[in-house]
Amino acid sequence: VSNGGSVFFYVVGHEETVTRRLVEFLQLSDFTAVIFARTEIPGTFPLAAAHIASPDAPDVVISLGWNDDKNSARAAGTIVGFDKRKPGQGLHASLSPHDMHNTLIAAGPDFARGLVSETASGNVDVAPTALWILGIAPAQKLDGRVLREAMTGEHGKPNETHSASEAACDIGGKPWKQHLTVTTVDGTDYMDEGGGGPAP
Repeated sequence: VSNGGSVFFYVVGHEETVTRRLVEFLQLSDFTAVIFARTEIPGTFPLAAAHIASPDAPDVVISLGWNDDKNSARAAGTIVGFDKRKPGQGLHASLSPHDMHNTLIAAGPDFARGLVSETASGNVDVAPTALWILGIAPAQKLDGRVLREAMTGEHGKPNETHSASEAACDIGGKPWKQHLTVTTVDGTDYMDEGGGGPAP
């Protein structure tokens, strides 16, 4: 299943041999940057690393290759794509930092005017932030966090940490290596960038 800059693979019956052969094929390709897998397979990250592990999740998810090249509009970030878009028409959903580091704009009486925050945030934060503004306690724990650093008043600096992971393997004498960097803010993870591929 194509999802722009990523692709989901569903293996019938979650057949382990087929899944491993698929992963090895992807690790030898020139279009794969990062591989996540339902089962433990050398050179991959678990689905949980991307917070996509669920009973209905794909067996394998890849982020397609990317680079820093600029398009005709001088916007940086080129992604390998498999859909019908033509070069320069735009794509998203890869682990390119040009995809992952985009802009959130908020306005209203509860948000600080003129504030520019470099603290990581994501779509997952919209619901908890809106509920907090409305004074509504969620019925269950939500993914995401309240963007207190963007609010009026003094809320303090959020707790922010950074981590990096690598996964590597050797396939018939050909090395594969991938990496993933993550920023965690007040317990919520935000993927910064992921890349990799077969060694030249």
